[in-house]
Amino acid sequence: MENKGLRSRIMRKYRLTIHNENKLENVMGFYISPFWVIISLFFSFLLVAGVIFLILAFTPVGEYFPGYVSNKTRETLVNYAISIDSLREEVDKQDRYLTNIKNIMEGRVEVGDTTIVSDSLINFTNYPIETTELEEAFVQNFEESERYNLTSQATSIGALQGVSFFRPCRGMIMKSFDPKAKHYGVDIAENPNESVLAIWDGSIIMSDYTANDGYMVVIQHNENLVSVYRNCYRIFKAVGDKVIAGEVIATLSSGDYEDTGSRYKPYLHLELWHKGEPLDPAIYLPF
Repeated sequence: MENKGLRSRIMRKYRLTIHNENKLENVMGFYISPFWVIISLFFSFLLVAGVIFLILAFTPVGEYFPGYVSNKTRETLVNYAISIDSLREEVDKQDRYLTNIKNIMEGRVEVGDTTIVSDSLINFTNYPIETTELEEAFVQNFEESERYNLTSQATSIGALQGVSFFRPCRGMIMKSFDPKAKHYGVDIAENPNESVLAIWDGSIIMSDYTANDGYMVVIQHNENLVSVYRNCYRIFKAVGDKVIAGEVIATLSSGDYEDTGSRYKPYLHLELWHKGEPLDPAIYLPF
């Protein structure tokens, strides 16, 4: 009986009338029931919720609501975080590298001391390696080949005659170019700790330590010209770096640095090569 009474009350119709007081007449009237009012409110709620969801999902308006982050914004934030981590790692590497360079320049780290220098610098260890007969035969055939005939005399290249080369250092030639004695460059005597400069614009193709010649820098120039700087004490350029004429690429020894019982000499050994042929630097550079 109670259910029938509740159902009858919900389904009971009520007349809603709009009355015009000025004309004293009913303008509009219709019947409603509590059941249809509840149904109308329910579907209206669903409609409003659907519209709000579409706005949040497919328009930028949702980003202005607190706590809501779109997928695109979340992806951008993740990419930024990854980039920041990568940049922080690169900055740390650069800081370690500059610290090592500063320690070496100030004399607090000896060249070859691999216990202090971090992996941002190239460590080297000299091991005595004996050459085999096969290697000696290969070197002999290689040197005697026509393309790389190192026993030829100095070659004069017309394309280089008009080029103004930069003097690599201040000093006089203490040993001249002599290909017959396998001395393919010139030794330039200069003051200790003097800077070594690039003779022409180019790119660094080698920057490393050698057991016989200390630190060595090789620069590739235009016109198939290669310049070689041997017996350096410190180098400031890495492979792939671009240099311009007169730019500092290395320094010479102070003359009093002991290393494995030998003394670094404060002179620069300079070589010029063109297509595998040695050139006399004294012909092209103003010493």
